[in-house]
Amino acid sequence: MSCHFRTTRRVEFCETDLAGIVHFANFYRYMEQAEHEFFRSLGLKIVGFLPDGTKFGWPRVATSCSFDAPARYEDVIEVRLTITRRTARSLTIAYEFFRDEIHLASGEMKTVFCIMSPDTGMKSADMPADYAEKLDRAAGL
Repeated sequence: MSCHFRTTRRVEFCETDLAGIVHFANFYRYMEQAEHEFFRSLGLKIVGFLPDGTKFGWPRVATSCSFDAPARYEDVIEVRLTITRRTARSLTIAYEFFRDEIHLASGEMKTVFCIMSPDTGMKSADMPADYAEKLDRAAGL
C-alpha cells in the first residue's frame, strides 16, 4: 500500500500522560489533523458550503487505532496517510505513525460526505465531482 500524503508533528507535553507517553486518544487527533492537512493540500475543505449555499461536512462513522511502540514528549512523529477506499459517499483512510523508521501505531478512519440542513438535519450525499476527482488523483486511481 503506497502512501498518498505525509506530514510531521512534534509531540507536545500536554499530549502525554504521567509516564511521558502520548495518551492513546491523541492518535485520533493526529489522524484528523493529517486528514485536514491532506484535504488542504488538495484545495479541499472538511466543512464548507456548496455553490447553492448548502452546508457540508465529513462526519466520522468508524475509527480504530492499534499501537506498537510509545511516542514521547518532543518526539517528531511522521504520519503517513493512504486512501484505502473511496465510494460516491464515503472515504476510508489508513494512517501509519512513525518516529524515524520505528512503527508506532496504525489507524483507520471512515468518513461520509454529508449535507446539513436546518430542515432535514444531516444526511449522506454523493460528494461533489471535484472532490472525487482530486481524491482519486491523489490516490493514483
